Amino acid sequence: MKISNCFRALLSLIFVTGGMVSSGTTFAAVSCSVSVTPMSVVYDPTVATENITTGTVTISCTRAITDANTFAYTVAANNGVQPNGSTNRVQLVAPNRYNYELYRLSPYNTTNRWQTSVANRISGTINFGAALAASNTAPFDLRVPGSQTVVPAGSYTDTVTVTLRNSVGTTINTNAFGVTVITTNSCQLSTPPGNINFVYSSFQVAASTANTTFRARCTSGLPYTLALDATSGTLLGLNYSISLSSTSTTGTGIAQLFTISGTIAAGQAGTCATATCNGNQSRTITVTY
Repeated sequence: MKISNCFRALLSLIFVTGGMVSSGTTFAAVSCSVSVTPMSVVYDPTVATENITTGTVTISCTRAITDANTFAYTVAANNGVQPNGSTNRVQLVAPNRYNYELYRLSPYNTTNRWQTSVANRISGTINFGAALAASNTAPFDLRVPGSQTVVPAGSYTDTVTVTLRNSVGTTINTNAFGVTVITTNSCQLSTPPGNINFVYSSFQVAASTANTTFRARCTSGLPYTLALDATSGTLLGLNYSISLSSTSTTGTGIAQLFTISGTIAAGQAGTCATATCNGNQSRTITVTY
């Protein structure tokens, strides 16, 4: 069977996770950069439901050993290269455009827009602890309103510039990311899957179960299928199985919810020779249309 169009996303299987950060005082003599994941959105202008896709801002910093171990920052986003006033727009060929907006958080109102004014910036603090390098990530949402005037099908694009500043407003770094709104037949993972986190004790009497969810958005009326690269495996000597809540459906133009469920059967010994062991594997989801 020939697969003409597909994309993939990695799913991690993790048994134990954890982390720790420590704090200190803010200091400005730190080198930092900002990057943003390019945004690609499947959009059907005839659907009334708004289209929401989440992106990620990453701030990466280094410091000298004599510098303080925290760094406060803000990140501003402009209105792209073809705005209409303060409204962002993607463009195929003028005058063919669609409106969209960027938001720091919901609800999606003017106060929560991600823009250049101080009140509308993403803010945070890098916590180095004892390390000389550290990074932060922050989510943001791209919202494309529903029921816009239909213009020719294609890939509509824009470029947004983000500016990283320190706590006193000095520019540290700038970067740009692309926004693409696709109105031809296409699919996307609008919300990628998280981790399936198992906790298991040797020879336990009940199965261990865990799950995660994700959302796929495909053009209205477009049939598509979903598949895992494997539905079972072995990790730390424990046999596990995973399954999808559905393997085929038809796109509606809005995000559709799916679940990945996992099970480790009871009564397995495993190969952990210490009090606790951690392990992980990655699985691949393929969406074909």
